[in-house]
Amino acid sequence: MLHLILQFLILSVAVYLIARILPGVKIRGFKTALVVSGVYSLLNFVLFKLLVFVTFPLLILKYLTLGIFGVILNAVLLKITDRLVEDFEIASFGWALLAALGISGVNLILSIAFGAYV
Repeated sequence: MLHLILQFLILSVAVYLIARILPGVKIRGFKTALVVSGVYSLLNFVLFKLLVFVTFPLLILKYLTLGIFGVILNAVLLKITDRLVEDFEIASFGWALLAALGISGVNLILSIAFGAYV
């Protein structure tokens, strides 16, 4: 349970940092980053596998592009999160792609640094 809480907090910090770095991503504050992390995690849990299933013919792209297709799916989930969370805004799909890459990178680095990498 502690591991899940740590992962959630790391994702929240990653979302907050990327929103502060990228001009196309706006967030009100860290409390909003916590909400975004919760919504994004829930969407990821529920919809990611569904999106992979629906786009199964394109799944080969995920392996041929070394995972970039997974980043595209995460960008879609971020745009959905943008629609659901009032104080979180992503200007365009391009910014969502950059945010997905940035959040993944920061999340990986912080997870390794705090020993929460699975």
